[in-house]
Amino acid sequence: MLKEDIIKEIEDARQLYEAKLEKILEKVPKADKNYLTFSGLPVKPLYSPLDIEDLDFIKDISFPGQYPYTRGVYPGGYLSRGLHIRQVTGLGTAEETNQRWRFMLSKGVNALSVVPDDGSGNRADSDDERVQGLVGKGGVALDSLFDYETLFDGIDMLKYPVHMISTNAYSLACYLSIARDRDIDFAILRGSMSNWIRPETECMDIMEYCARNVPHFNAGYLDMRNVREGGCTAAQEIAFGVGAAMAGCDELIKRGLNIDDFLHRITWFVNSGPEFFEEIAKFRAMRKVWATIFHDKYDSKDPRSLMCRMHCQTYAPTLTIEQPFNNLVRSTLYALSAIMGGVQSLSINSFDEALAIPTEFSASLSVRTQQIINLESGITKIIDPVGGSYYLECLTKKIEEESFEIIDKLMSKGGGFKAWEWMCSEIRSAALKSQQEFDSGSRKLVGVNIHVEENDIQMEALKTLQEYAPFEALSEYSPDVAEKQIRRLQKVKKERDSEKLALVAKVLIDTMKKGENMISPLIEAVKAGMTRGEFAKIKSEVFNLPGEGPYVCSPPSVLA
Repeated sequence: MLKEDIIKEIEDARQLYEAKLEKILEKVPKADKNYLTFSGLPVKPLYSPLDIEDLDFIKDISFPGQYPYTRGVYPGGYLSRGLHIRQVTGLGTAEETNQRWRFMLSKGVNALSVVPDDGSGNRADSDDERVQGLVGKGGVALDSLFDYETLFDGIDMLKYPVHMISTNAYSLACYLSIARDRDIDFAILRGSMSNWIRPETECMDIMEYCARNVPHFNAGYLDMRNVREGGCTAAQEIAFGVGAAMAGCDELIKRGLNIDDFLHRITWFVNSGPEFFEEIAKFRAMRKVWATIFHDKYDSKDPRSLMCRMHCQTYAPTLTIEQPFNNLVRSTLYALSAIMGGVQSLSINSFDEALAIPTEFSASLSVRTQQIINLESGITKIIDPVGGSYYLECLTKKIEEESFEIIDKLMSKGGGFKAWEWMCSEIRSAALKSQQEFDSGSRKLVGVNIHVEENDIQMEALKTLQEYAPFEALSEYSPDVAEKQIRRLQKVKKERDSEKLALVAKVLIDTMKKGENMISPLIEAVKAGMTRGEFAKIKSEVFNLPGEGPYVCSPPSVLA
């Protein structure tokens, strides 16, 4: 806080400056004096100490690794814990994705992730006619334990942290089954999954089982990246994530767990997008809001529980088909804000993702982008390099305050699970506003609504690479993938012991009907050859959740 005489001196100087600035800008008719951030926050042309005079350094900002963790969760930042380069991967069958994993490791990634082709995890198996054209197209086809075993072939599960982009207990059961076959003690097994915290029994079973049996596995996930890409603001991204976490914590406490049994294993999936400083401020505000809520309202004692740890993926909606190499620049800027904001893990969208699944060519460029930032820019050598900026600290405080206001409103509606539909409605409204800004041209997107080129030389260059380069420059889906996957699946179904499968399936069904945790019997079921589609069918019957189209069941909206 500043002394009164210093405040008066700065205020007088500011008034003189602003008067001069106003005269200058009057002569610049196109000057944007009323700029709004991507989230709609008003921004001034210049900030001074007066904009942060009410901040208490120790209470509001402090030092990295110290409560409220505004400046980072670890005292040494990237100096002590390097950034995890974790590119999203998933294509074709498990064989192709295993090969891609090995390629990415050879390029220097130090963590792995995999996205299945089944979206919610409730889809029919690859040999079902309803999924024709979907198999291995938007991710890797993983129908059975055999597929997971192929995927992890030659991959050291203790050396490389693996994240499974799946909400499905089936994925966890396969992961744990492989670990058990390798004699890996669950007590030391690490990893994570996209088990976004939601009002479903399956979600809570995953979190409870891991809290009791796999203590280092990150079993709870706040998937706010996809929500942000759906259109929500920075403050909503924080508030809705915290609200969902609070609701999930309440459910797990009802199951007999203490807050510090599981809170430190909840991680965030966040987004880093076009508004450079707003994104940095968001990550800082996110850490502070998280620490404050769980310190004050849940009386968490374990410092690890108050550390808001994040995996970040760069923003995709502004990646364009037009002038596709522009996306390299966009994703680099988004990555810079994520790193300057102090995320723990990062995946940079490849420049061709508006066109197809990334190739080795484009994926390796995404890895090199992170490596150049880390090794050449010097940014990771400074902990919280933009901390203390008048603008950034003011913006962090604004986002924090707005986040708390939204959380209060959410709690007045019954909490994260009961206010689910309200949150969805708010996101839809924000998404519509964001799209209207692009459509009207009030928010610029180079190559789309400004600086448009009738003859796109970048697209021509990409097509030329595809035609003449001795590597795949643009991924093309082959229907052979589905045929290959169906053969793999039929092999599993032919070789499994049907009688044993029927027995373990009955145990699983009985367990779920009793309301007991499904994970242990599910591990036995996948070992006996149960497929993901068969598990989805069981969920459909037990929870009375008939699906539509290729989906065997639809997720519930309330806990069973």
